[in-house]
Amino acid sequence: MSNQHVKELVNQESQNEINHQIAQIDSPLNIVMPSTIEEAMDRVVFLANRQFTDNAEMGFLLLKIKAETDHGKFNSLLHERGIHRRTASRTMAIAKMLNGLPKSKVDTVSLLNFSQRQLTELAKVPIETLKELDDQDYEILAETSGSAIKQQVADLMKERDGFQEAAAKAINELEHEKLRKVPSVRFDMPVFISEMRKDAICNTELLDEALVNTITQVGQLCDNRQLDFDTRVSAAQVLHHTWAAIYSQVGNILERLSGEFSGHIEGIEHLPKFTKAEWQYVDTERSRLLEQFLLEKQSKEVR
Repeated sequence: MSNQHVKELVNQESQNEINHQIAQIDSPLNIVMPSTIEEAMDRVVFLANRQFTDNAEMGFLLLKIKAETDHGKFNSLLHERGIHRRTASRTMAIAKMLNGLPKSKVDTVSLLNFSQRQLTELAKVPIETLKELDDQDYEILAETSGSAIKQQVADLMKERDGFQEAAAKAINELEHEKLRKVPSVRFDMPVFISEMRKDAICNTELLDEALVNTITQVGQLCDNRQLDFDTRVSAAQVLHHTWAAIYSQVGNILERLSGEFSGHIEGIEHLPKFTKAEWQYVDTERSRLLEQFLLEKQSKEVR
């Protein structure tokens, strides 16, 4: 091939680099030519991949050397060892591209022996997308030609989205199944009845506490006649109307129950028995309700 043809293939800087490397050869190149095109191409692929990994390793080493040497010393070292500056720059660029990938992928890329063409195409993929890929995805990409890298990444992401959508659908179906299979019986009785029994105990517990506090306040209000009468009347009116409203609602409740279950409701001393498990359930809910009530009460006092 003439020098003119060489100039058409590579620029002047690359030609200088090649001439420099040729000048460094001090022994004949022993090349074993394979007997078939298939074997020759396999050897070409092997050399291409090895060339890239060798260049990457060289780049990482040079970056380390450059970082640990004084200013100007690095170029001197290259010159002393007969390494062309462009060769060094190219290998360090490869190392920097590898460093630009997510940290968890650097080792994977090196082990999988990506070619320079593959890495160049991979570098065009957004870093956010690369972070979504796992080791298995990179194994697939390592077997993909450089021209098809971007499409392969798109296909992998589409497949991943499909898996995520299928997983989300499965989770939703499980949740719906749980709703369909909500137990209708608790403590050997319908859930509706069990919840009502629990609420009756828990709510009246809160009401009892409020009643005790109010009775104490009413006693103080009635006995402390040294306070301004109009102010006492104002407080009495609030208390009277508040509890009268509650009394009216309680009366309606009792009247409705007596009308429906007349002759079947026993005295207060004959409350239905709760099982041990049901009492634990009631106590848990009662503790939660009381805690919530106290927190709301404290927040009102702070205001």
